[in-house]
Amino acid sequence: MKALFTLFILFSVGTHSDSNLDQAISLYEMGRFKQAADLLTQLSRTYPSDPQIRLWLGKSYLKLHNWDAAVSELEKAVNLDSSNAVYHLWLGHACGMRASHSSFFTAMRWARRVAKEFETASNLAPENLDIRFDLLEFYISAPGIVGGGREKAEAQAREISRLSPRKGYVARAMIYEKQKRWDLAQKELTEATVRYPEDADAHKDLANFLLARGDYEGASAYARRALALDQASKKAKLILAVSYIRGQSDLTEAYKILQELAAGPLRDEDPTFEEIYSWLGEYYIRLGDKIKALEAFQSALVFNPKYEPARAKIAQLNRQDLKNH
Repeated sequence: MKALFTLFILFSVGTHSDSNLDQAISLYEMGRFKQAADLLTQLSRTYPSDPQIRLWLGKSYLKLHNWDAAVSELEKAVNLDSSNAVYHLWLGHACGMRASHSSFFTAMRWARRVAKEFETASNLAPENLDIRFDLLEFYISAPGIVGGGREKAEAQAREISRLSPRKGYVARAMIYEKQKRWDLAQKELTEATVRYPEDADAHKDLANFLLARGDYEGASAYARRALALDQASKKAKLILAVSYIRGQSDLTEAYKILQELAAGPLRDEDPTFEEIYSWLGEYYIRLGDKIKALEAFQSALVFNPKYEPARAKIAQLNRQDLKNH
């Protein structure tokens, strides 16, 4: 009877932990990062050996721009389960943010840690394409002195192509984009839509490229194709809304999409709340409603106080008001 009672207590504690963790994740995905961090901090005291709690607490601190705390929590997750590739990946992300907010020589040290954690993650989960793409992006962007370089990037692209021929087109396009060889990047992404016409991501990737190149008609066409294949793609929805706003072709539909996205939840692979509210601000600018535009940009800063597109637009609108007065 005593053993049964002990088993019941242990089961109850585990269920309670899972329930509270789910609540914290829900807060995180609704953009309530401070509340998520507060709940996760409480959970970490009750369950100090649970690496999942440390993972989500670290991710919450990243959203709150508390880089040191994020690194600390994600290091704890790695120490608790060093064989988990996702923990190493997120520790790498935290080290990357720490590097971008450090002096030159300190940043070099942090950048080397990014390479170490990403490479460890890839070695632990060699078939995980998300990890490989993060590693590819690092190799493309980082100088050789901290572990980056073109040869490493090209080798990583070949591995991605071996694991997923469709994703190989994206990997090669990323390298071409870094080299500003836009025609070759577009050729790769277009070929992916031809070879894999039923793959929603292929159309979404090309739509995103065309949007960045200012081809709003092409971007909206491919975003619609992506959504016809995957109605749940929030990234494709945002691309479509932005192409409508930039091209001033269907502002009503753009507003509808942005309102839907702003309601959440948003996961790590989805657009961010600050992006969505910033584009709502752009929508209101197109309507000539500066008051609502300011409110939308200020809402973006609630989620990310340092989000530069929103900050720049607020400054621009304030300057215009000063000139008018």
